[in-house]
Amino acid sequence: MWEIPRILINKVLGHAQRSAPEECVGVLTGEGRRVRGWRPLTNVLADSRRFMADPAQQLVAFREIRDSGQSVVAIYHSHPTGPAEPSALDLQQAAYPEVLQLIVSLAEDGRMDLGGFLVQEGRAKSQVITITEG
Repeated sequence: MWEIPRILINKVLGHAQRSAPEECVGVLTGEGRRVRGWRPLTNVLADSRRFMADPAQQLVAFREIRDSGQSVVAIYHSHPTGPAEPSALDLQQAAYPEVLQLIVSLAEDGRMDLGGFLVQEGRAKSQVITITEG
């Protein structure tokens, strides 16, 4: 089970809405399976069906996260017109098998959907996400 505070879920959802019709990307930080922080990144592809975090931003963010004693708990991105599940390209490009892949869908009849997955060896395993109030 992964724990994410509601305030951070709201930040991720807001990032997805502001980035539409392009995909957004960012990381969630913390310890183990508990999220404590949020780092939006720039999608340098500026595309509605693909994302790539700005490499320079990602390098700085990962260094700062490490130096703060935290770790990357989740990588999030949005699917502006697709479901909240990994696409074939997401499965191919997933590079962190121990990190939650959090996907926000904006395609659900005006409401947002959220899915969490571990992607290992090209396969996605759905994860339980608990939204906490703290």
